[in-house]
Amino acid sequence: MPLVIQKNISANCFLAVWHITESIEEMRLNLGENLIEKDKEKKLVQANARHYLASRILLTNLFPAQTIELLKNQNNKPSLFLNQQEWSISITHSFDYAAILIQENGHLGIDIERIDPRITRVKQKFMNEAEKEFAGAENQIAEQVLIWSAKETLYKVYGNKELDFKNNLYIEPFVLAQQGSIQTRISKEDFTQNCEVNFFQVDNYYLTYSIQTNS
Repeated sequence: MPLVIQKNISANCFLAVWHITESIEEMRLNLGENLIEKDKEKKLVQANARHYLASRILLTNLFPAQTIELLKNQNNKPSLFLNQQEWSISITHSFDYAAILIQENGHLGIDIERIDPRITRVKQKFMNEAEKEFAGAENQIAEQVLIWSAKETLYKVYGNKELDFKNNLYIEPFVLAQQGSIQTRISKEDFTQNCEVNFFQVDNYYLTYSIQTNS
């Protein structure tokens, strides 16, 4: 499983992307023994075991000499402990890729999506009228994938459920490129937060991420 990208965003924050090439059987053999996670054995045989294994192998390869513990809260948001020190973590996977974003504190979000023309079939479910004005055309597949991915990232940054992708998450017009940033906003009831979402292209995928450091 080759490491495609390992990016040090700051002294205490980094991002890593892996390309999944092994079979599930090979991946099970490559999972480090330093990972502690509830129901790990059950997850190794579930339908999504390939993606589960990919992100966990990524962690055990990056931190082979440390004890790694993953926990999830009531909203299914993960937290990471490296040698009992708590870190923030966000995990994503799509088809043949898995990625993680880690920082010592803060609210993180990461998402990776394949550029797929089928996105046009569901754009009505996640794009509001303003977004459709600048990215709603049938040939704007990459733009729509980026909007979807950015909203998935914002959902993880927010960290709580019950966000409406059309009515609580807003994407400002952006310039399509291989890499760049997008200005976005989370707005729900009395909560509003502006977020910068960074993006870059990996093969036929777009990866988005955002980091909101605790003040």
